[in-house]
Amino acid sequence: MPSIKKTKPKTKTSRKSEFQTDEPYHLEYIGKTAVHILGTAHISELSVKAVEDLVTHVKPDTICIELCESRMKSVEDPDYLKKLDIFKVFKERKMWLLLSSLILSSFQKKMGQNKVKPGDEMRKALEMARDKKLTVVAVDREIQTTLRRAWSNVGFLSKMYLVSALITSLFVKEDVSTEKIEEMKSEDILKDLFSQLPGRYDSIKNVIIDERDTYLAEKIRRAATLPSAKKIVAVVGAGHLQGIISHIQHEHDLAPLDLIPKRKWMDMIQLAIYPIFFAGLIGYTTYSQGADAGGSLLSKLVIIKGGLAALGAMIALGHPISILLAFITAPIGTFVPIFKAGWVAALSESYLRKPTVEDFERIALDSESFAGFWKNRVIRIFLIFFLPQFGSTIGTFIVAWKGLNNIL
Repeated sequence: MPSIKKTKPKTKTSRKSEFQTDEPYHLEYIGKTAVHILGTAHISELSVKAVEDLVTHVKPDTICIELCESRMKSVEDPDYLKKLDIFKVFKERKMWLLLSSLILSSFQKKMGQNKVKPGDEMRKALEMARDKKLTVVAVDREIQTTLRRAWSNVGFLSKMYLVSALITSLFVKEDVSTEKIEEMKSEDILKDLFSQLPGRYDSIKNVIIDERDTYLAEKIRRAATLPSAKKIVAVVGAGHLQGIISHIQHEHDLAPLDLIPKRKWMDMIQLAIYPIFFAGLIGYTTYSQGADAGGSLLSKLVIIKGGLAALGAMIALGHPISILLAFITAPIGTFVPIFKAGWVAALSESYLRKPTVEDFERIALDSESFAGFWKNRVIRIFLIFFLPQFGSTIGTFIVAWKGLNNIL
């Protein structure tokens, strides 16, 4: 019997486009729907122009944008940050979203004399879509989901490293040249950035880059299968372009990528370690050395942990009530881990000293100087969030060392 050579069927999904540009660009067909995918740098004037040229040339009926629904609202509303209820942000524990906005604002200022603000190419795509009454599809995953999935993949020390890197970036002054901005359109620029991090951060790269490549591709593919879609323009960061191309012809289940990881049993054990350790330490000290010794150790826990947390709030120039709450909460948090001195102090500060519109407008300018961190109420709230927590953590180790040293 003659052998049969199996070959894959040839399917032509991409064709040459009449649109010519020096920007990263790809034309893909999903069924009969033409999908024009433009890769951009988020602070490039040429990218903004390329978006305008592509939409004008293609005349699409749908525009897909690398934004989630919440970020799209903030991009369309220039006064988004000014209207923000910062007390509600801290109450709902969404301070990391606000911190990312703060860092983005600072980054914007570092662009020097560049005319383009971060996200202007997305803003241009939105403006043209609204003007022409086109369908707009936000194709990115919710930023809160991405951050929480990334955050759950690293341990305590790695979290501290990443937080310190973010905070440090606020102090760095760097003018970004036009040439450097254009380099950001390299298809591998994001992967190059993550390749410089230690291997233990590969899980973060997977969440922020690889998962979102799949997510973006699937949302664009779904938009292309809608009956009303004939021609689509998709505006995405250049770092995602190749990943999108590799996934866009295959159907993907997005439900697993939208899941917020639940606490693992190891996380629950870690939460219980401090209460069990200190309860045991105080209990054993009382048993072996008497009630006075146990009471003395408990007093040290209150005075040292509470005192260092309060000192952190004082250094951040917190309100007297915020300082007092940091002092009270720090020792309580030893036995009830859901209470964090920094979080309670920042919640108090955001209620007692609500930032003004001017504070939000001056975030970028004030973050350029050391003194500006204490002058600006928005930034200072984050100082009051971090410093008492840092002081409380130092106090934990001091008291633990004193207790163990006393026993030994």
